[in-house]
Amino acid sequence: MINKKIKIKAEVILLGVVIIWGYTFPVIKNVLNIIPPFTFLTYRFFLAFSLIYLIFRNRLRRINSLTIKKGFLIGLFLFLGYFGQTVGTQFTTATKTAFITGISVVIVPIISYFWIREKIYRNSAIGVLLAMIGLWLMNTNGTIYHINLGDSLVFLGAIGFALYIVAVDIYTKKLDYVQLVFIQLITVSLMSFLMAIIYEKEALTFSYNSYVWWAVVLNGVFATALAFYLQNRFQKYSNPTKIAIIFSAEPVFGALFSYLILGETIGIFGFIGGIAIFSGMFVAQIEKAETI
Repeated sequence: MINKKIKIKAEVILLGVVIIWGYTFPVIKNVLNIIPPFTFLTYRFFLAFSLIYLIFRNRLRRINSLTIKKGFLIGLFLFLGYFGQTVGTQFTTATKTAFITGISVVIVPIISYFWIREKIYRNSAIGVLLAMIGLWLMNTNGTIYHINLGDSLVFLGAIGFALYIVAVDIYTKKLDYVQLVFIQLITVSLMSFLMAIIYEKEALTFSYNSYVWWAVVLNGVFATALAFYLQNRFQKYSNPTKIAIIFSAEPVFGALFSYLILGETIGIFGFIGGIAIFSGMFVAQIEKAETI
């Protein structure tokens, strides 16, 4: 049985991770005007796994084949998430990217039910419903929503992130989370590099300006190495559905920072949507035994 204080601490830390990710949406939107997506991901994840190696190199010497296989699988899900999100961001707004990514909140309980037979508790279901209403209000501003190519790619990324959340829940309880993070980050970096070689070969250069390298360092160190280390370390103290609800706050912070940095606005419906998302997070924290 997981201690309640540890559980709350873990979920607060993961909310901190969400704030970091929210800040990166407008930064990535800006930097993709200068550097192509796969090249950016290559540098970002190369920096991240290099940092993890430097800090935990003694611990990484004991990696076994099972950890490599499962870390590679988790890494593929993560690459799918970033492939859809980063490429899609080029064809839609940073705010919409944040909102659509948050749709993983409703995908996670479905995957969890069929993959690990996780029960769906009533309050978690209410939390998911409130989060989805909030995401809809923030994404559509209360109007009929029109989907474009960028939105579709970001939705594909949301599926990848949902699979990633469930896979992390399964394998960090059985295997060394630091070793899993290391293999995940290498996988995404290598997959991004292969895509960059195919589609962006001329862009693989070090001649970018200081803003690009600041974005690479910000994302590689804080939004990748630190964020995924914390997620893989602390997610096991909660459950996938609750984690997805916490992560649904990412669009709220994404919208906030997009407003502060890019001047993108969400209006009154977006504000109400943000309240609905945080209400869903609160309701999901109320422990009840009823299932649906």
